[in-house]
Amino acid sequence: MTRWAWGWMALLPMMLIAADWPQWRGPNLDGVAQDGTYPTEWDGTKGTNIAWKMPLPGAGNSSPVIVGEDLFLTATSGAKHGELHLLCYARGDGKLRWQTDFTATPADAPFKMFPPERGHAASTVAVSGNSVVALFGTGDLVCVDRTGKPIWMRSLTSEYGVIRNDYGIAASPIITDGKVIVQIDHLEGSYLLAADLATGKTVWRAVRSGIFDNWSTPVPAMVGGSKQVIVLGTGKIIGYDVATGAVKWTIPGLERLCSCTPILRGDRLFAVSGPAGATLAIDLSAAPTPKILWESKKTGPFVPSAIVVGEHYFFSNDQATAYCMDLKTGEEKWRERLGSGRMRPSPVATRDAIYFTALDGVTTVIPTTGEFDVLAKNPLGEEVAASFALVDGAIYIRGDKHLWCIRK
Repeated sequence: MTRWAWGWMALLPMMLIAADWPQWRGPNLDGVAQDGTYPTEWDGTKGTNIAWKMPLPGAGNSSPVIVGEDLFLTATSGAKHGELHLLCYARGDGKLRWQTDFTATPADAPFKMFPPERGHAASTVAVSGNSVVALFGTGDLVCVDRTGKPIWMRSLTSEYGVIRNDYGIAASPIITDGKVIVQIDHLEGSYLLAADLATGKTVWRAVRSGIFDNWSTPVPAMVGGSKQVIVLGTGKIIGYDVATGAVKWTIPGLERLCSCTPILRGDRLFAVSGPAGATLAIDLSAAPTPKILWESKKTGPFVPSAIVVGEHYFFSNDQATAYCMDLKTGEEKWRERLGSGRMRPSPVATRDAIYFTALDGVTTVIPTTGEFDVLAKNPLGEEVAASFALVDGAIYIRGDKHLWCIRK
C-alpha cells in the first residue's frame, strides 16, 4: 500500500469492451446496461443472490466503476475525512487488489452549513486505458495507473481557492478527447476545467459566471459537427467547445440547483433540475443553437438522475413518486408511488428492467415496457446512496458499510 501526501460513447477508447462500466452511470453516462441478463431479485439480509460482500475502509457516495476484471471505488476516512482512498477490487470475488492513499489538501472548513454525510468521496471514478482518475470533495484531483501508481496529482483548492459548496463536490470527472473534464460549481467562482489526461496540466479553464453550487456531471456530445461538453447549472444548459472551453450556446429554463446528469439519446438531450423542476427535451441538431422540443412541469427529481429506455423517459422524485413519460412528446403515461423511502441513487436499467433504489437500501424493480408493474422489492439490509454498476450479468452496489455483488 502506498501513501502520498500533498499539502460519448463514441469518444471512449476502443479498448473498453461493451461490458465495461468505465465512469459515472456507465459507458454512455445514462445508467443503461448494454448487454447481459441480470437478476431482478435479491435479499441482503437472507443472502439471496448475494455473490459476495466486502467491508469498505471508509465513507462515500461514489459509485463502483468496472473495467475488465477491475472494480474501482473511492472512500475517505480519518479526522474530518482527510484520508483519501482510491481502491481496486477484483470484480469476480471482491478481494482488494490495491489501495492508494492520499492526504487531503488542508483548507478552511468549507462545509459549515451542511457537513457531508459520507465524507469527501461523492464523485465517481473515470477510467480510460491505463488511467484511473478520481476527484475528491477536498478539490484533490488524482490520476493513477491500473496498478495504483500515481501518474499526476493536483490540488484545485490550492490553485483556485477553497471550494465552498454546501453539500460538497459530487460532479464526477469525465474523460473525452484526451482530456479530463471536471465541473467545480460553488458559491464563489465556479469553473469548468479541462486537464490533459497524460500530464494533468490545464488545457483550458472556463469561468462560469453567475453559476453557483451544483452537482451535475458534464456530458460529451457532437453538436452541429462540433465536439462539445454539455453542462447544467443554476438555471441553464451550456454547451462548451471541448478543444477551447468557449461557450457555444446557452439555453435557460432550469431551476436554481442542478444535481441530475443530462441524458443524451442521439440528437436529443434530456435535462432536469430541482427541487421540483421541469424536464427539458432539447434538439441538438438545431445548430448552432439547440432548441427546446418539449417541456414538462412535472415534479422532477432533485438528487437522482432520470433514465431513458426505449421510447420512454422514467424518473423518480426524491419522495419516491415515479413517472413514465413519452420520449417524443413529454406526455405523462403514469405516476406511481414506489415506497416511503427517500430516493438518492440514480436508477439503472437493463433491456427488461429498471431498478429504483431508496436510501434505505430497498430496490423496486419495474419493467421497461412503459406499463407500470412491480416485479420485485429487494432489501439490501443497509443504506445505499450510490448508484449501481451493471456488468456481465452482475450488479455491483456500494452500500453504507459494504461493497456488494448481486449475481444469480
